[in-house]
Amino acid sequence: MGKFIAAMDHSGGSTGGVLERYGQEYTEENKMDLVHEMRLRMINSPLFDGTNIWAAIVYKDSVDKNIVDNLFFKGIETYLKVDSGCDTFGLLNDFPITDMIEYAKANGCTGTKMRSIIKSDETIDAVLTQQFALATQISAAGLMPIVEPEVPIENLYKVEIEGLLESALRQHLRDFKGKCILKLTLPEVNNLYFDVSNLPNVHKVVGLSGGYDTREACNRLGLQDNMTASFSRALSEGLLHSLTDDDFNAIISNNIKLITEASL
Repeated sequence: MGKFIAAMDHSGGSTGGVLERYGQEYTEENKMDLVHEMRLRMINSPLFDGTNIWAAIVYKDSVDKNIVDNLFFKGIETYLKVDSGCDTFGLLNDFPITDMIEYAKANGCTGTKMRSIIKSDETIDAVLTQQFALATQISAAGLMPIVEPEVPIENLYKVEIEGLLESALRQHLRDFKGKCILKLTLPEVNNLYFDVSNLPNVHKVVGLSGGYDTREACNRLGLQDNMTASFSRALSEGLLHSLTDDDFNAIISNNIKLITEASL
């Protein structure tokens, strides 16, 4: 069993889908407040603590609402989502990295996260060049960057792209002077990222669920060595606003148990 990262960093653009799966009506004006209430309900469940979850990735809106203190009380570190989404090529849109670094440090965050999307083999180097340039700034400021070059699970060339990504990661990590966490799509080839996970400047490798349901994500994760989870949808699967607290806690507790059993 291993501790994992809870991904709870849905931005304004993806929050609607989260609330729809949660079975809660919302408006554009109240959706961020409602998803924050959902996150607090998850955090307050009995097994959501530092014995199972060592960190949570959150959105700035949640930090503004004092979620760092809630996580600290449960023995969990906070990582701030710092990016502002991707362009049509999967590269990060421009965002104020210096301001986000200072905000993360001022609000007690351990590190940061930024997600790019690799849509084809032609963008791998551009995505990693951008990610590691930003990771260098973040690491130099004393924070731990989570580098996330996601390969969509529905990509028809996922196997080929992942093979090229693994090689490109090793090349970029040779030049990277800091330390980072790699957040990667669960691979088609088991243990593809094992050698990368043992490089001296890689703190951890964590897998993202990417749309797989909880059991499929955990089955795939359990086949990887030296990889733990950073799940979002697989962590919150089955949670509904209408559930009693007992039923809610039972479902999230089962998800947490499945994920910790699959980790490492």
